[in-house]
Amino acid sequence: MSATICSCGDPTFGNLGRPNCVIEMKAIAFPIIIPRYKADGVTRNTINVLSPTLGADIQALVSASTPSTERIYPFPRCENVTTSRTETVFETAASTRKYKIQGVGGVRSFLFELWGKEAANQILRELKKYGCTEVDFFLVDVAGSIWGIKDDVTDTILRGYEMSTETFDAFKEYATDTTVAKSMISWDLDNQECEENSYAITAGELGYNATSLRGLVSAFQALTPISNTTASDVVFTGFGSAGDRDDVVGLLIGNFTVENLDVPAGNIALSVLEGPDGTYLITTSAQTAGENHRVTVLATGYDVATQDFVAIP
Repeated sequence: MSATICSCGDPTFGNLGRPNCVIEMKAIAFPIIIPRYKADGVTRNTINVLSPTLGADIQALVSASTPSTERIYPFPRCENVTTSRTETVFETAASTRKYKIQGVGGVRSFLFELWGKEAANQILRELKKYGCTEVDFFLVDVAGSIWGIKDDVTDTILRGYEMSTETFDAFKEYATDTTVAKSMISWDLDNQECEENSYAITAGELGYNATSLRGLVSAFQALTPISNTTASDVVFTGFGSAGDRDDVVGLLIGNFTVENLDVPAGNIALSVLEGPDGTYLITTSAQTAGENHRVTVLATGYDVATQDFVAIP
């Protein structure tokens, strides 16, 4: 991986020329988190760079309709991004000759800051969910390119950089009389990662600037069955004040699905009426008392948690 591979039997030497035009990584705008593996725990999440619908493919990866283990999670725009590296370690002999210690030092660390509204506690709460499951990350630069790793120059897929997940940290810095609130996020690159294998998907290849990618807003349901054909469902986010939740308004019948989880399983015909804002009266065909049901809400820009309920007489 990142360690130099030396071969005494067939030594090779790097060619240091370059063509007239090369793609340079600009300043980092923000990272994009992606789970390392799909739900099976084996299949690596990657991007097919030869897809004729590449730009749309990546936009679809943000959608709540994409399984959470295959989705991408773009950060908000970051400030003061730093990419420090610990010093390479050598041992010096009495003769004053130095010997490089392999596998020690050279640790790349990333630090990202979110300022002002992007440092809201609700976002910090979401950040605290990282650090348990293995994840990778892409980097979006200010030119709108997405950077990742091609393990071989002949590869047709781009994967994320490997995060040393145990090093993930996120905490808040409170506002003062002269500064705004900030969230501080940091992690280390896996010490076996090959930064030299970085490649970009450019804004031209995407058909848009990757800095336009936006993460979803977490939302929730508070559902109360009223009868065997009706239920009241309040859809809201984690934002708002302690006593006034931020409601998700303007949803229509196509945003809701009611599924019978028991036999005969399947979706139930329904109608939806909003009133007041963010509160939806869901009317279905008659349900059998005691059967388990699930309400799913798909709304653009939101990731709404499902809500289960038991039908009442």
